[in-house]
Order: sequence, then C-alpha cells, then structure tokens
Amino acid sequence: MKVLNFYYNLLEEPHILIAGATGSGKSVMLNGLVFTAACCGSAKCQFIFLDKKRVELCQYKNLRSCITYADDDQQMIEALQQAVDIIETRYVEMQSRGQKKYTGPALYVVVDELADLMTIPVVKKQAVPLIQRISQIGRAANVHLWVCTQNPLREIIPTSIKCNLECRIGLRTASQQDSRNIIGVAGCERFPNPRTENRANAYIRRGADLDLVNIPMYSDEEMENGLSQLAKRIVIAPVKPLVPHETESMLKLIFSPLLWLFGLK
Repeated sequence: MKVLNFYYNLLEEPHILIAGATGSGKSVMLNGLVFTAACCGSAKCQFIFLDKKRVELCQYKNLRSCITYADDDQQMIEALQQAVDIIETRYVEMQSRGQKKYTGPALYVVVDELADLMTIPVVKKQAVPLIQRISQIGRAANVHLWVCTQNPLREIIPTSIKCNLECRIGLRTASQQDSRNIIGVAGCERFPNPRTENRANAYIRRGADLDLVNIPMYSDEEMENGLSQLAKRIVIAPVKPLVPHETESMLKLIFSPLLWLFGLK
C-alpha cells in the first residue's frame, strides 16, 4: 500500500489547522492525513471523529482504530470530553511511571468543520474550553487535534485555540484577510481554483517558517483498496501457555484415539 511521505511527515505535528474556501482541497488534505495515519498501523493509533455533515468522515467510522464517531451536537461535545478524559488518564499513567511523554498509541481528534461547534452559542460555550484543553495539554499525552474549517474567522477560530495549533495549513481563500487569519500573511487568496486546475496549493506555517507546497492526493482506487485492507485486519489473540495439567489433558486428547486404534486402551 503506497503511503505519501507528505502526509506521513505531518503526523509528527502536535496539532494541525486546515483552512480554506469551499472546494479548496480541505477534504483531500484531511482524508490524506487520516488515511496515512490509519495505514501506517491501525494498532498504533486511534481516532475520534467529529463529522456533523455525516458524509466527510463516515468511511472511517468502522475502522478498528476509530473509538468514537460523533455526528450531532451532543455527541460531539461528549467526544471532546472523552478526549480530555483520555488525556487526563494518560497523565496519571505517565506520573506513575515517571514519564514525561506518553509512549502508547497516538490519538487523533479529527474535527471536519470547526464552525459546526462555534456557530451555536450553547454548543460553543461547551466546546471551546474542551478544544482549548486538548490543544494545551494533548501533546505530551500523544493526543493530537486536527481541525478543519472553511470559515477562518476570529469568531470561528478563537485566539485561545489558534495559538496552540502550531501547524497551520492555508489553502485557497476567498480574501486576503482570510489568508492572514490562517497563516498570518496574505497569499492564499492567489492560489488557483483546484476544480479548474486539477491541483491544490497550500502554505504551511510552522512557527516562523512558511512553506509553499502542492497537495498530493490518493486516488479513489487507492483509498478504496486501502480501506478494504484495513477492514480485513484482525488481531490474533496471544496464545496462552498451557499449565502442566492442561498439557496432560491435551496429550490425552491427542493420543487416546491412537491407543484405542491399536488396542492399547
């Protein structure tokens, strides 16, 4: 199964913001990340998906590595709380072991559209502190936040959350201001329309570094084949060593028919 290095390298980022206008390539970008993480070993990572549209991430909800798939307001709040609880549990484990970084499986909290959580006041009031908490303390617990939005406004991406999303990916935007809200400078508004050019460009902001990249994509066939292979993966339970009395019973079970056949029993 081919894995694109572009996405594989991004898995090392603590948290990621992906933003751009409708049709800018956000779904391509997000699917590339999720698919790569899942294919690199579903036993080594876990996912919590927040998918209000119910169609963007639904193909992943049956993966063994998906521990929660949420598609309504209450479920999404509960999923965020679950992520916070997991972080707190991991910190307790780290403390008991004298560790500063969690060495178990990575957990990716994937939000398809942040605006779904920020446009309803009651939901926003609950979501903001949870997302903020995940972005603040998730890194050491190996919990990572991937957030997408087509509305990169201050009301949608509060500063308290944005400042902890260290890797920001700006795709084609509708205006210079939207570009500045994502990566701090203008430029994303000048990208060609992916629907007409058949390619997507992006700026990736990591601290003071700003890189221009072409967004690669997996073909539909690669995605279908990969997900099919992931669905077939099974975990084989470890073989329990036999204790002495079980060994004796097993030998009797094997040799009794032979003893009977030869008239020795």
